[in-house]
Amino acid sequence: MQHFFNSIKTAAELRHAGWSSANITRTSRKGTLFRINRDAYVEVSTWNSWDVRSQCLARHVAFMKTRRRYVLSHISAALWWGAPVLRLPQKIWVSHPSSTVRSGGDVRVSRDRGKVCSEAFFHQGAFLTGPLQTAVDCALTLPVVDALCIADYFLHRGVMGVAEFEQELTVMSCNGIRNAREVARLMSGHAESPAETVTRYRIKMWGFVDPQEQVTVRVNGFAYRPDFVWEKERVILEVDGGVKYSGAYGDPAQVIRQEKRRQRDLEKLGYRVVRVLWEDVVHTPENLRALLVNAGVPQREPAM
Repeated sequence: MQHFFNSIKTAAELRHAGWSSANITRTSRKGTLFRINRDAYVEVSTWNSWDVRSQCLARHVAFMKTRRRYVLSHISAALWWGAPVLRLPQKIWVSHPSSTVRSGGDVRVSRDRGKVCSEAFFHQGAFLTGPLQTAVDCALTLPVVDALCIADYFLHRGVMGVAEFEQELTVMSCNGIRNAREVARLMSGHAESPAETVTRYRIKMWGFVDPQEQVTVRVNGFAYRPDFVWEKERVILEVDGGVKYSGAYGDPAQVIRQEKRRQRDLEKLGYRVVRVLWEDVVHTPENLRALLVNAGVPQREPAM
């Protein structure tokens, strides 16, 4: 986040550096300086070099640099913590201890949250709600699958637990509580990526028998941990995210060779290995459903 803080200048910082108010206005009108909000600016060339996610983060930085006593919360806090956000927030979500502050423009304020604000974390230059509070807030305000990805992220990193999440919900009676309870029912600390979370969500929503997650399968001296296993049916489902082939995990060609060996070894044990991509899971989920049906994955008996 440091490069955002260094690149974005408040009007006060510019004046301290020798800029007059008239010069700030004139440079902004010329198109050299981009005004992010009323009191924060960045060079246009820098703004244009940022992708959509970076611009979203920059708007959050600009707000936090020009407003005091606000705490990033809800999806904005999740974004700041680095949790997977399926849809970038269109507004900056914050909490404030006062009961008189109001939302406005591109800012959504949860007011009268003195206790929440007093327990805020200072992380990467901003005050924000902790992982548990962030996950609960998101579960109350986001679609179930979006909130589930965030909750799974915190669970997998061991910064919150299922029991404490559920405990937070027991004392609540508010809008969104039914969705939040669904998140509690569906969450899992096994998911290592949002693709796995969304896949598990779809498996459950379609009524398929629950698979085992991230179990160890040993073959030829190697220990593999498939994403999902239906042991009785001898079916393995692997979810491949695009980042796997981006070079982040080493030479992409080597990654592909290792995957082929992995699949060959698992098939020798009698497993049928089904592979799906992020696009199958998110954009064309009917492809995933068809693959599971054709692989013989059974569905649960409906409750009487």
